[in-house]
Amino acid sequence: MSRILSTISVHSIADESVIDMKDIFPKKLPELHVGPVYDDNGFTLSERLALRQAWKVIKPFERRYGKEIYFTFLMENYKVFENFRWKGKLDLQRLHGHSLNFMRFLCAVIDQNDPVVFQAMLNDMYNMHNRCHVNFEYMEILVKALISYVLDKLHDVRSASLQSGFQKLLDKFHTFVIDDRPKGITYSIRPSDDIDVC
Repeated sequence: MSRILSTISVHSIADESVIDMKDIFPKKLPELHVGPVYDDNGFTLSERLALRQAWKVIKPFERRYGKEIYFTFLMENYKVFENFRWKGKLDLQRLHGHSLNFMRFLCAVIDQNDPVVFQAMLNDMYNMHNRCHVNFEYMEILVKALISYVLDKLHDVRSASLQSGFQKLLDKFHTFVIDDRPKGITYSIRPSDDIDVC
């Protein structure tokens, strides 16, 4: 057996280049931005945390709170009952289920981190109510009633971050209606065309 011996060169290109230590040390510090840090949806981190913690307190009681909010809303705005008529009859199942669905929708919006899905959820909610000919003022009054009700229930632990977080959430709903142009993305799969959801 013959062995083939070869010599390996250990000479590298790095030995030939000169490294300037000023380029490495000290490193330039990143620019410091003073103020609140915003997430992708436009909420500050303290507002997002306050909203989530408030909703954790509310979540076990969302059915009861939803019914209380919705009952007072319906007593003050009795014309809204017309939105729940199906072929001339009042659909009580849809009427009673709406309060819980409303609370669960807001819980999902508050927990959402992805800005695309966040906007798609608002888009889907607005399009569904627009298709059912629900007046936006009623939707806005209901969201404001929810905010005031929640802030009253949490009067011991409410903070400026929670109030500004709810205000930004209301502003997100508001800008969605003001910016009323066709949007092509939806959040959930719609039923077939032969079933009317209104």
